[in-house]
Amino acid sequence: MKYDLIHVTTPADAEKYRELGCWKDETLYGKFRKAADRNPDKTAIICGTRKLTFAEVRRQVDNLAGNLVKLGIQREEIVAAQFPNSPEIPIIHLALNRIGALFMPLHDGFREMELTHLLNKAGAVTVIVTHQHRNHNYSETYQKLRGELPTVRHIFTTGGHGSGTAPFEALLEPSGVSENDLDQRQSKPDELAHIMLSSGTTSLPKISLFTNNNIMAMMGALESMIHLSAADTSAALAPMGTGATGYVFPVLPPLLLGGTSIILEHWSDPAVAVDLIVDAGCTYATAIPTQMTLMAPVIEKRPTSDFDKFRRFNNGGAPLPYDVARKIEEIMNCRVQAVYGSTDGGAPCMVSIDDSIEKRLSTVGRALPGRTVELRDPSGKPAAAGEAGEICWRSPDKSYGYLNDLEASRAAFGEDGFYRSGDLGKFDADGYLSIVGRVKDMILRGGRNISPRLIEEMLIAHPAIAEIAVAAMPSRTLGEQACAFVVLTKGHQLSFEEAVAFLTEKKIAKWQLPERLEIMDELPKSTGGKIAKNKLTELVTAKLQQEMGAEA
Repeated sequence: MKYDLIHVTTPADAEKYRELGCWKDETLYGKFRKAADRNPDKTAIICGTRKLTFAEVRRQVDNLAGNLVKLGIQREEIVAAQFPNSPEIPIIHLALNRIGALFMPLHDGFREMELTHLLNKAGAVTVIVTHQHRNHNYSETYQKLRGELPTVRHIFTTGGHGSGTAPFEALLEPSGVSENDLDQRQSKPDELAHIMLSSGTTSLPKISLFTNNNIMAMMGALESMIHLSAADTSAALAPMGTGATGYVFPVLPPLLLGGTSIILEHWSDPAVAVDLIVDAGCTYATAIPTQMTLMAPVIEKRPTSDFDKFRRFNNGGAPLPYDVARKIEEIMNCRVQAVYGSTDGGAPCMVSIDDSIEKRLSTVGRALPGRTVELRDPSGKPAAAGEAGEICWRSPDKSYGYLNDLEASRAAFGEDGFYRSGDLGKFDADGYLSIVGRVKDMILRGGRNISPRLIEEMLIAHPAIAEIAVAAMPSRTLGEQACAFVVLTKGHQLSFEEAVAFLTEKKIAKWQLPERLEIMDELPKSTGGKIAKNKLTELVTAKLQQEMGAEA
């Protein structure tokens, strides 16, 4: 198959990545098979009541791979899978990697609009999907869409099926395809091997493609920063359907190293997530910061002895409040570790669990080996020393651009291969990076820039606030003003005057103060867990228009 992609890794960079050990020329399936051969009877995955050993996972992977070959799946063809958190996701992924085909995970919350866009953009040839989950019948959804998906040849469902779909369970039976035949199909280290979908906070999700070396470099960085090994048991708490925080960091490393991955079936009650960590004896967990913030009050109610085996709490996708991180470290007797990056651009910086507490909780770490990170001013030139600039980087784990979207790929990566993040950052004297805002998030109030992140970091310390986002709202006289959107801590109230007084006590400039407060049941987020600030601006704009109409 040939896809419309840009190539953002030069031969010189590839040589450097191999010399530094970022690229080890391994494949996902190849490394998993070695782990399975070492400890076939060890538990590889636990999800709810399901428990699978390495031998059982390998058998299902190989059976599925053989049956997909018999279906006619070709190298680099795309197979999509839509599941809630479940063992099927890594099993399907590894089976496709086994035969050189591409895996496109779909978030279980995607519906007709996103599905039609993604499946057609990718030219997916097969879809594997759960039959029903949480009152939604996926079989019916795909039956309705079938006429709009011209490239899809097969739809398989688990746990039941409807008209036009076939049972996925049949694909897990022995295929009769020899191991040697499967080995001939195995993807190569530098071949496309995986798809991740961008978070889609401002548009429909984009499709980013990665090679084995790209994904392995991403995992390898985390392994070194938090010292992962076959002795680790992970807690996978975030949605597995998209991105690194839900899947690449908590699920793949244990499978490839020989550890155990404990998968939370569905995030609903933070207490259930805490119970999972304690009851399974997890040694590390990966979550989005919102989940950790909601878990903190539950963790406080438990004795530190409950977390005797727990050592590292990895997070990414958004900033984690300092006070929350400090509280979690104290009670769980662990080290909080942050990953900085993007779904399509990779992870250029991470903190190490060996860093000081101030560096770990106040920065996103230093540039990782093989990563070149630059801060650039609005003209694209290097920012002045000590000044903030847009964070741009070139790395061994970035994607090869967006599938069949050269214009967006060139806009994101540019001619020099540097990924343009849209984030504003500053380096300290020790080379540690701090995120200070977003290029497009900055609010221009009467000619002055307001940093939403500054306000958010101050307000999150208020005991009544569980979540906070500051976004622009239109102003006739000033152009833009700041509006604070908050989710309240259970049992608390907060008035606009109280919020402003809290900020005023912190000596913030008056023109930086938010000029409206909106209490929310929840903040709108992308599938990757990032707050969709454009939707917040749309919400408050509509409210302002209604209020002006009522006054007239």
